[in-house]
Amino acid sequence: MSIDINELVQSIAAEVLKQLKPEAQKPCVLVLAERDCLVADKVSSMVGGEYEYYFFGEEHNCIEFCRYIIPSLCVCEMSDLAVGKAHGMIMTEVLRLLLLGNKVEVLSFGYEDYNQTAPGPLYALYQKHEETLKGFGLERFQPKAPESLKIRESLITEKVVSDAAGSGAKELVVLSAAMLTPLAEEAAKELNINISKSL
Repeated sequence: MSIDINELVQSIAAEVLKQLKPEAQKPCVLVLAERDCLVADKVSSMVGGEYEYYFFGEEHNCIEFCRYIIPSLCVCEMSDLAVGKAHGMIMTEVLRLLLLGNKVEVLSFGYEDYNQTAPGPLYALYQKHEETLKGFGLERFQPKAPESLKIRESLITEKVVSDAAGSGAKELVVLSAAMLTPLAEEAAKELNINISKSL
């Protein structure tokens, strides 16, 4: 059995290059909180698994973070940030990131836990704080819009189509026996929603 020297050299060179080439790294996200199992689960389930997550204070080999995320922002932290103050190392880092022009996403705002009990003017104050913080670059997390939505209703109305468009969907998959109202068809054309029937 003879070995072709050229093939052998090419296969060795390919293997060496493969081992020298660093593995493709996922984009990095800095979570502005201490690592905790519940927080880590919440972040990865809401934001998605296509990222490498690092938590505040952890060593990392990431060259650059593509996103900054706060799992939850309490009312005291909101009040401080809204007037340009920060207490504690994490909120100081948040303020620094905002001053550098970075966008910081918030998964949940603590004031919303009090929507049933807080007096109207107090609740409105925190809504204004949220608007102020949005102007600073601190924004509410927006989940990735689904490409298509499956609807199991037998009658597809204009509201169903507009709700699908509101969620960011580009396609509406409906039952093969579903009836579309004329207004639903018109809304689909106006909103660039493709309606397809499933088998």
